[in-house]
Amino acid sequence: MHIRGMLLATVLPLLLLEASLAAAGMDVQVRPTDDPNALKERSHSLAPGSTVRLTPGVYAKGLRFSELRGTPQAPIRITAAPGASLEGWQDKGAKTFGSGSGILLEKSSNVVIEGVPIAGFERGITLGGCQSVTVKGNTIHDVSSYGVMSYRSDGTAILENHIERSHAEHGIYISDVATKIVISKNVIRDTHVNGIHINGAVVGPVITDNQLERTGSFPTKEGGAGLTLTGGTSAPVVTGNHFKNIYGQGITLDAPNAVIDNNTFESCAWSAILGLPRGINLRMSGNDFQNASVVPLQFSAAMLASVAASGDRFSNKSAVCEVSDGQRKYSLKDWQAMGK
Repeated sequence: MHIRGMLLATVLPLLLLEASLAAAGMDVQVRPTDDPNALKERSHSLAPGSTVRLTPGVYAKGLRFSELRGTPQAPIRITAAPGASLEGWQDKGAKTFGSGSGILLEKSSNVVIEGVPIAGFERGITLGGCQSVTVKGNTIHDVSSYGVMSYRSDGTAILENHIERSHAEHGIYISDVATKIVISKNVIRDTHVNGIHINGAVVGPVITDNQLERTGSFPTKEGGAGLTLTGGTSAPVVTGNHFKNIYGQGITLDAPNAVIDNNTFESCAWSAILGLPRGINLRMSGNDFQNASVVPLQFSAAMLASVAASGDRFSNKSAVCEVSDGQRKYSLKDWQAMGK
């Protein structure tokens, strides 16, 4: 048999098996009156390609899932029909939040959570110990801590979500140990602390094309950042994001080997980028710093010595960078003289 024929003979049964698994997927209809614990037990047997669909109505209790096993070609989906919403308020009028998460997903792989409206819980969506989960197109508002939280989960993609009014913490929080994290095209507004907070041994997260507004200022002015990278994070890629009306820094960077390209910083109260000692070997280019009233870059001395920059635009020509001890400010002319 030719090699091509041998490959086809090997691959075709696998493809047919994958197709049969997808075809075997169930469409599980969930009702507001269903017992969440019973649903959790039912979901253990879901085949790849299955969909868990919330039917119209208000769900006052959070949904919990564990050990869902989709495949890359046939993920398991959790979604909501029009008119369905998860609302965990203890007292909506008094803004008294319920506990737990709107959706808690643990020890699962190849799952998509898409198009679910969530409000009134401690956290909107929580992922724990998962692999290759996509959180896409959800509307999450009025949570007491985090819109989306992911810990010890590799391959998490948080895409195109609309997150507003995190009353005590962050819009998106990634923690512990993780790789292959992508946070893209989300709108995050009105957080008490950070818009996005990555804190842990998170390698190479990609944060791109997000819109972050009024972080660190809701419901009172706490301060924070549009994006914080700390706690052992390394080699983050931050491109094409828009930071607007940030009460604090646009980016707090305490992670080595970062790439920060083509972002817009508009009206950050303290600085556009705060570089801490671990933020060495930063590569930045094409950023637009529109903060005329503040020094846009505040770097540690070690970070300043290691940074490579080109093509950035500054509205504040008198001082574009300040060493963190406050003893030295660098004008645009100084910056250019250093080859930045």
